[in-house]
Amino acid sequence: MSVSWPVGFRRSKPSQCGGTDALWGSGHGLWWEQSEGAFLVTPRCRRRILPVLALLSIGLLGCAGIGPGRLGRDQLQYAQAILQAQKRQTLLNIVRLRYGEAPTFLSVNQVVSGYMLEQHGELGLNIYPNAGPGNYATGLGTVTFRDSPTITFSPLSGEDLARTAIRPPSPADLVPLAQGGLPIDVLFRLGVQSVGGLQNTVALRGEESAGSPEFFELLAGMRRLQVRGLLTVRFVRRKDGNQVFLGIADGDDSDTRVTAARTRRLLRMAPGETEAEVVYGRVASRPRQIAILTRPIIAILSQVSCEIEVPPQDIATGRTIYTPPPTLLGQNPIIRVHSGKTAPPSAATAVKYGEVWFWIDDTDFNSKIAYTVLGLLVALVQSTPTGQAPVLTIPAG
Repeated sequence: MSVSWPVGFRRSKPSQCGGTDALWGSGHGLWWEQSEGAFLVTPRCRRRILPVLALLSIGLLGCAGIGPGRLGRDQLQYAQAILQAQKRQTLLNIVRLRYGEAPTFLSVNQVVSGYMLEQHGELGLNIYPNAGPGNYATGLGTVTFRDSPTITFSPLSGEDLARTAIRPPSPADLVPLAQGGLPIDVLFRLGVQSVGGLQNTVALRGEESAGSPEFFELLAGMRRLQVRGLLTVRFVRRKDGNQVFLGIADGDDSDTRVTAARTRRLLRMAPGETEAEVVYGRVASRPRQIAILTRPIIAILSQVSCEIEVPPQDIATGRTIYTPPPTLLGQNPIIRVHSGKTAPPSAATAVKYGEVWFWIDDTDFNSKIAYTVLGLLVALVQSTPTGQAPVLTIPAG
């Protein structure tokens, strides 16, 4: 069979990619002209080379949008890191107080995580129309990623230290936490020094440190009523200050009614009253009030520090003092802190002080709940110098 070539066209040599005779400028492929003749990259040739180029291009483009993907992951990681650092700082302050040292409060003001992504790519196509090593495509791609976080810390001092560690919180801020689901007995055991004339335990007071037996009876009764939904907290906002009212309702069964009546008597509520205003102080100034004296954070940490476990040799050498165990029935340490040469890997929180490790056991649920309440109390009164919460900024461009 003969073929007639149009004017201006000429026949090329066979393609090294396996193509047949083709027309110059026919539009069937991409042409390169050399002295030996013309060469066509045929569709079969393109099917071999173009996938390589496409994979390289996709690899480079896939790294372009890193912001949205890292936002959720880094936000959780930074939040977890800040939480763990705060827990260790609180435990270290407890230990330092037990050994007669002053606590330190270092707050996180800002976390700025800056990301930089640089991309560079080169694509090449080498074609040999005559006898040669063969046709092949080359690609070169480089990606540079840099994460440069900046964390700002501020030690608390002056007015901020007084507000955080020395000044007790208002009952109007403390009592509503029970409405949010926190166990009211744990909340009062940590954050309340007295309710009316009923005294909580006091650190380093010798024989008088045990407190009033009726105080712990009150906490047990309030907890039973809270579980049954018979203890309510009503919050009223006013221009001259917020008001909080504590209500105790009677239950359906006789045992619950007895518990409610006994709790109201311990709170010094008049007969027939089911609600009274919570005020700060040791004694109520007028009827229908419940006087609550709250503890500052430094007093809470000091009380917990007296109940932690310390090595006997530290007491023998005078590094710390001996604290008597609780004497009242059922009055166990609110937070059990263990000590030893090494901390277990599964410890909920652990810090090293000198050569000794102190930790809270991960299997001690009651201590973990109490430690969580303690962390919320610290967060309640703690504020940064700017009055803002920690900020996480991720530039996604």
